[in-house]
Amino acid sequence: MGVLAAALLLIGSIAAPPPVQAAKRNLTGTWHLDIKKSNFGGSQPPESIVHVIDHQEPAIKITTTTAWRKEQAGVSEQTLTTDGKESVNKMEAMGVLQDVKVTGAWRGDTLAIAWKIESPGGPVEFNDSWSLSADGKVLTLLRAGKTSQGVFTLKTVYNKQ
Repeated sequence: MGVLAAALLLIGSIAAPPPVQAAKRNLTGTWHLDIKKSNFGGSQPPESIVHVIDHQEPAIKITTTTAWRKEQAGVSEQTLTTDGKESVNKMEAMGVLQDVKVTGAWRGDTLAIAWKIESPGGPVEFNDSWSLSADGKVLTLLRAGKTSQGVFTLKTVYNKQ
């Protein structure tokens, strides 16, 4: 009887299906900054930020419009993948077109994104965690940044429109 039980246990473990991975969240949508729920770490927040995200796993395209109080809105477009491969985008900062190296990968149901820029003022690095609420209507971005002036953290919260 002990041999039979051991054989059934062995067969059961071999035949058992592999554990199911958590489904990756889809970030597609138009996301508007909720300034009241966001924390800019003491810095002056912009008047508005709108992310338009097209997410076709593993590719993500993010078009961001940021409006400041005394300036016209700026628009940037970044593309990345969620498979850990580096993407290179262009971004204008301080009047200079610069390369932005971006790497994204899922960590459970959170998207981790690393951004690196070699700017004239020194390297800039951002490490982001993007997560969706359970109902998919709120996107939270936690960012740890490092520049030649020091380190900072911020939290921005966006509502899906």
